Amino acid sequence: MLAGLGAQTAFTVALRQGGALQDRFSGRRDNQAEMARFREVASQFKDVESLMKDRRALTTVLEAFQLEGEIDKRGVIRKVLTEPPNAQTSLANRMTDRRWRQMAQAFATSQPSALTANEVALLTTATVRGMTRSQVAGLTSEQVAALSTTQVAALGTAQISALSATAITGMETRDIAALDTVQIAALRVPQLVALSTAQVRAIETQDIAALTTAQLRAFAPAQIAALGTEQLRAMGTTQLASLTLTQSLALNSAQLAALNNEQRVALSTRPSEALRDEERIAPAAAPFADPALIDRLVRDAMVNRFEKAMGRDNPGLREALYFRRTIGAITRVEELMADRALTTVVRGALSLPESFAVLDFEKQRDMLRRRVDFAALKDPRAVDKMAARYLVLAAPQANAANSVTALFDGGGGSLNTLIGRTVSLRA
Repeated sequence: MLAGLGAQTAFTVALRQGGALQDRFSGRRDNQAEMARFREVASQFKDVESLMKDRRALTTVLEAFQLEGEIDKRGVIRKVLTEPPNAQTSLANRMTDRRWRQMAQAFATSQPSALTANEVALLTTATVRGMTRSQVAGLTSEQVAALSTTQVAALGTAQISALSATAITGMETRDIAALDTVQIAALRVPQLVALSTAQVRAIETQDIAALTTAQLRAFAPAQIAALGTEQLRAMGTTQLASLTLTQSLALNSAQLAALNNEQRVALSTRPSEALRDEERIAPAAAPFADPALIDRLVRDAMVNRFEKAMGRDNPGLREALYFRRTIGAITRVEELMADRALTTVVRGALSLPESFAVLDFEKQRDMLRRRVDFAALKDPRAVDKMAARYLVLAAPQANAANSVTALFDGGGGSLNTLIGRTVSLRA
C-alpha cells in the first residue's frame, strides 16, 4: 500500500488517514471472505486440537499476535494454548517473547480478578456485561456474592456458563430468581450440581419448565426433593419422564399430589426416548465459546495484515506502525528488550551503533535505561516522533529487505539476539 511514496511520506499519510486506509484494506473482498470463514469455523471448534487441525484458522489466530511465522511450531502452540498462562511452569510464562504470553492470556479459561468484593459491587452493569468469559470464570464465590441482582441479570449466557461451580454457590437466592430463562438454560451440569437446595427453590417456574433433560438429570435427589409444587407442576411430561428412579423416589407425597395424572404417568414410565434426549450445553473448554475472543482475533489479525501490507511497499513502515501501536504498554526495559521489533525501532531512533548488539545483556539494558523515557512515550506525539526518527535514520532500504532476518519469527536464542538488529518485519 502507498507504493512509491517512501516510508517517511507513507508514515505521514498513515498518521493522517490511517483509519480510512485500514477500513479500505479490511473491506477488501479477500480479507472479508477470510475473516467470515474464520468466524464460521471458530464457533464450531470443540477444543484446541480441532483448531490445530485447521491451518487457515490457526494462521488467523497467530496473525492476531504477529506469530504467523510460527505456524509449524505445533508443539509450542499447543502448550501455549492449553497451559494455565499464570502458572510458573507454563511455557508461555517462561518465554521472553511477550506475544506468546498475550496469546496464552487471550485463550485462558480463567483469569483471576484482583478486585476486592467491594470493588466488584461498584462495577457498572456495562462493565460487568463487558467482562470476558475468562474474567468471569476467574471470579471467586466472594466476588460473585458481592454482585447485585442488577449486575447478575446483566450477565450474558456465555458469562453465566463460564462461572465456576464454586462461584455459583456464592449467588444469593434473589440473584438466582433474577436469572431469566435463557440464562438458566445456559447453566452447565457442574454448576447445577453445585446449587444449594435454597437456590434450586429460587428458580422461577417458567425457567424450570425450560430446563433440558440433561440439566434435570444432573440434580441430586436432595435438589429434586427441594423443588416446590409450583415448580413441579411447570414441568413437562418429557422432563418428568427423564428423571432417574432415584430422583423419582426423592419426591415426597405433597410433591406427587401436585402433579396431574398425565405427569404422574410420565414419571412412572420414563420412556427410553426421553432418556436419550440429552440436549447439548456449551462446554466451558471450547476455545471460542466467548464471541468477544473471536471479535478480538479478527480485529487484531486485520491490523497485522494492514501493517504488513504497508511495510511491503515501504520497508521499515511496518516496524514504525507496530511501534506506534504497542509501545504504550511497555513500562520496563526488559519488556522492550524481549520484543525485537520494538527494540529495533528504539535502537535506530537513538542512533545506537551496530556494536550495540554485541554488548552484554546488562550493558545493553543499562544503556537503554539511560536513554529511553517510558513515561514520555505515553505521549502519542513523542511516540510518533521516535517512529519517524527511526524511518529517517535506520529503516531498511528496499533493496535490502529480502536479505535480512524477519523480526516476527518468535525464534529463541540468547537475549543478545533479540535486540539491536536493523531488520525487516516481513513474515
